[in-house]
Amino acid sequence: MKKIATLFFFCLVSLNLLNAQTSGGPDVYGYTWKNNFAVGGPVYNWIDIVPLTGSQNVRFLSDDNIVGSFPVGFPFHYYWYDVTQFWVGSNGYIGFTNGTLASGFPNIPLASGTNNYIAAMASDLYFNAPAVSGFPLDTAECWRWSNAAQDTLIISFINVPFYQMTLPNYTGNNTFQIILSAVDSSITFQYKEQVGATALPAAGNGVTVGIENNSGNIGLMPMVNTLPSAGMAIKFYYPASTTYQVSDASTVSNNNPETGGVFISKNTPTPFVMSTSVKNTGNQNLPAFNVFSRVMDNLGGIQVQQTMMSNALTPGQTQTINMTTPWNPTTQGLYTYQSSTQYIGDITPSNNSKIQELHVVDTTTANVRLSFDSGINGVIGGLSWSGGNGGAGYYFIPPFYPCLLTQLHSYIETDPNAVGFSMMVYDDNGVANTPGSLLDSVTMAAGTTIPASWNTLTTTNPIQINSGGVYVAWSMNGLGVALGEDSIAPFSNRTFEVVNGTWATYRARESLDFMINVTIAKVPGQGVNEVTMNDYFGQFSPNPSTSYSVLNFDLPADVNSLSYEMYDVQGKMVESRNLNNQVHSGKLSINSESLNAGLYTCKINVDGNKVMRKLVVMK
Repeated sequence: MKKIATLFFFCLVSLNLLNAQTSGGPDVYGYTWKNNFAVGGPVYNWIDIVPLTGSQNVRFLSDDNIVGSFPVGFPFHYYWYDVTQFWVGSNGYIGFTNGTLASGFPNIPLASGTNNYIAAMASDLYFNAPAVSGFPLDTAECWRWSNAAQDTLIISFINVPFYQMTLPNYTGNNTFQIILSAVDSSITFQYKEQVGATALPAAGNGVTVGIENNSGNIGLMPMVNTLPSAGMAIKFYYPASTTYQVSDASTVSNNNPETGGVFISKNTPTPFVMSTSVKNTGNQNLPAFNVFSRVMDNLGGIQVQQTMMSNALTPGQTQTINMTTPWNPTTQGLYTYQSSTQYIGDITPSNNSKIQELHVVDTTTANVRLSFDSGINGVIGGLSWSGGNGGAGYYFIPPFYPCLLTQLHSYIETDPNAVGFSMMVYDDNGVANTPGSLLDSVTMAAGTTIPASWNTLTTTNPIQINSGGVYVAWSMNGLGVALGEDSIAPFSNRTFEVVNGTWATYRARESLDFMINVTIAKVPGQGVNEVTMNDYFGQFSPNPSTSYSVLNFDLPADVNSLSYEMYDVQGKMVESRNLNNQVHSGKLSINSESLNAGLYTCKINVDGNKVMRKLVVMK
């Protein structure tokens, strides 16, 4: 299934089944490769991982998407850095960063676009093809397995067809696997079955096989526009030594692992802390370097800025830096938090910076509309999927608790067939805060949508959110209906594509936002409102803290329940306590010595009312 706005008309071509070259390299780092037709090359030996203990099905693969991250199971040495997590791309590759590859596929290496991946057979493959009249559902699968010795990872693509324009929209069959070995840092591709051919795109390649580093300037491509034959094995050999020196300081994330956009209450008593994670992604020790952070308004006006020195970092080492100058927003609107490493001599400037989208909202009003888009539909054609059964999704985290989700909004660019659309709300109680329980589903009936306009649906009943957030999905009810997309930076990094009921990171997440909004309201009659309740709690002092930090509170009356939970920047609860013996006034003490350096969120529960405070721990 393809985005209608970006479809090419393909012409099927016959591809050669065997590349005449049997070995190659080295690249500038030193990698070489051989296939099993070369002298001293690998021996083809297919490993069936499906029945093995610990093997896991990679779910939610769909058309042109990527899912993850998954643990490698051991530090795998790739070029000059170790990788410990990976993503699986439905088009026959794995990535060590969250980036998609789609037809036409790039040459390797290529600095622009997605980098840092291993492509066993990057081609226009098709997972989760729906059953069509006269044609069965395809049987494509992907499995992953790490051995007990924690030195081998295998990812197997099984019975995966190619995409084609005509019904049933898939053809052929491919079964192949990627093997990562920590024993010798090698990478092996094995091809068990290859039937049929892929389409040749109007631009780029139909098939790419190879490996590429994190900057896209180094790599090997044994095959291009040539399909590997059944029974072939290709092995990439890590160099015994290298003279290639890399000094590279990168910004990993701002505020949260995805650098996901956030909503902040205007005049919040909890200031925004500029927190960023930086990493030595080179192979040379780095001395301390400057890390620059700032918050800017939509016109470029600086709200707060600060530069701090990192520690000296060894290759692969990560450090979280919490700026000591807080930001207390007083004016609602769009802001950005920008952070960058400033190491002189950095070899990969493309990974130096991260930008996080911030929205300050007025939470004193009766209703608060949460929106990451600019309100301008900037993509001709919008988001529309062939087949008429695709969709899009967002993850919304409200700026206060508890709140009621009351309305769902979608900007519909066009609905030529008057099919309408549906919207669903899911709890974030799935594994690792993924979409879990369905909370509501509402439909804009056929013939009632208003094209080139916002369309609003009211939830069946108000949905109360007491913590975390919700996933909101928009789904086509048939062919042609298109959702508006915003192409004006900054971008939220909170978008998902929802195809055939599966959720995956949106392939254009870093360059587009969907035009989906929600409206929330305060819970009427729910104890003391947010502003008043916050007034009864102070801030942690000292903050940042290196040992103990204390938060004082003085409530106007006794309460039945008073407790708190501390969460780290990854969302993991690190401490909790019930303070029922302090029901009126007192102090909350945190032993910072028992916590790692970083930014923590303290969620205080007062008879169901939520108060949040931030604490920075420094070592």
